[in-house]
Amino acid sequence: MDQIAVLLAPGHVPDELGGSYEDACAALDLPPVPGGYALYLLDQMNQRQTVISADTTAVRQAELAYGSGGDGYLGNARVAAAGIADVRSGWPEEFGGGPRCQFCRDPYPVWVYEGGDVEVLLGEPVLGFRGEPHPVTGSDVVGCIDWYACGACHDLIEAADLAGWRGLLERYGDPDVPMPVQSAWREFWANHRPPGPAAPPEWTPGRRRRMAYEIAAQWDAFIAVHPVDDIPFTDDLDVPALAGVDAALDAARAYLQQPPPAGRVRVYPAGGDAAIVRADGDGWSLVGRTGSVSFMLLDTDPNILHAIGWRASPSLLDGLSGLAPSL
Repeated sequence: MDQIAVLLAPGHVPDELGGSYEDACAALDLPPVPGGYALYLLDQMNQRQTVISADTTAVRQAELAYGSGGDGYLGNARVAAAGIADVRSGWPEEFGGGPRCQFCRDPYPVWVYEGGDVEVLLGEPVLGFRGEPHPVTGSDVVGCIDWYACGACHDLIEAADLAGWRGLLERYGDPDVPMPVQSAWREFWANHRPPGPAAPPEWTPGRRRRMAYEIAAQWDAFIAVHPVDDIPFTDDLDVPALAGVDAALDAARAYLQQPPPAGRVRVYPAGGDAAIVRADGDGWSLVGRTGSVSFMLLDTDPNILHAIGWRASPSLLDGLSGLAPSL
């Protein structure tokens, strides 16, 4: 079982959540208690679960012992047995919730195989490939689930040969795929139905913040895929002004006059004097590189990137970068 332990407390808001402690608690539908929470994100056989505990001692001790690296993730914390406030299916969307490829865990699956009742038999393998390990004896019932797959894993499944099966095992990412997982996969391999396109995940404020975080964390790679020269900026004369973007820019500029709660502005070093700046507000997220292009995400325009030319607001990112320490 994989585990990520996250400390959520005043002055310690995980970067994926963004915003202040109160904002993060509101996003998770939790009362902002002074002591904060320990969030245990559990993953067993690609079935995810979140355990929320008001007892943060174990995570705070793990933070002191191992360090959090600035992102709030603590992989060595033991799940607290006391103080559990809630147990939820899935992970919070800010941490990549929603369907993932159930073979390699890619967070953006594009295919889904309609589920059926699956009983996993931990005995002889369904397909007797030579050289494949035999599962242990026993049984486990998975139930009715849909199987999500990324493009690469979908191609291996559709190949329906030994090379495809071994390719799936390699894409799992661990040296040894656990026997219960292999058994579930064998049941799927032998009985799966034709796939269909996976629906895009629902757009929510949490997913918008998550997208802004991913852009900031992978800025160079993102710009390589989205060349600046190919993007029509909102300050170009032939591009109509967007009322929603203008209103969000005004809200971001207001931060310079009245600083927002701690955590709503995040700054990341980008080499030299440059910085990647991310700011979150009600219904919008702004992320960009000082002296360069920035992007606006709006809840009113789901899944749309609005590019902002540096000329549109030459001092905004510089001003915002002074509101938060570099991470």
